[in-house]
Amino acid sequence: MSDLIERGGIPEGFKVEVFGGRVIMTPQSPERHWTVRDVESAVSAAGIARERVFGDVLITFPGENDAAPDLTIIGFDAERRKNSYSCIDVLAVVEVPSEPEDEKDYVRNVRKYGRFGVDFYMIADPFKQTVTLMSEPHASGYGRVIEIPYGQPVGFTLATGERVKIDTGTFPTRAADGR
Repeated sequence: MSDLIERGGIPEGFKVEVFGGRVIMTPQSPERHWTVRDVESAVSAAGIARERVFGDVLITFPGENDAAPDLTIIGFDAERRKNSYSCIDVLAVVEVPSEPEDEKDYVRNVRKYGRFGVDFYMIADPFKQTVTLMSEPHASGYGRVIEIPYGQPVGFTLATGERVKIDTGTFPTRAADGR
């Protein structure tokens, strides 16, 4: 996957990930883009430098499928490895599902991000119109899971002491049938 990314082999507007030996190419929706932009704005307002925040950049997970989350926040001393970072440098991840009840975001990523100690995993779901914020990572997922309806603020404090507060009132919604 990293070779494909480095060669620029991913069509614009698509996200490509490998799960269970299968390559999954997903077209990105306007809702995903707008939601990620809103979260990036909140992260910037929290004073977190742009060099520590990115989307669709490869994160490596030893012995597991790598991932390219919709938005990733890394620590101060994160070490860039060509065009990727290690999961040990990740403080928080945000994903926006591309389909209702997306198994990748709600099952596989919960297990993986929790197992590898990602402190905060946030799913902003335009279909459910809720944000699921997970914390207290452990070997099979997260010990604390909170669902917040769109329109309510979401906040968390990173291990670095930085406090991120997100206004979800501007998050776009989408009908379960994809419209």
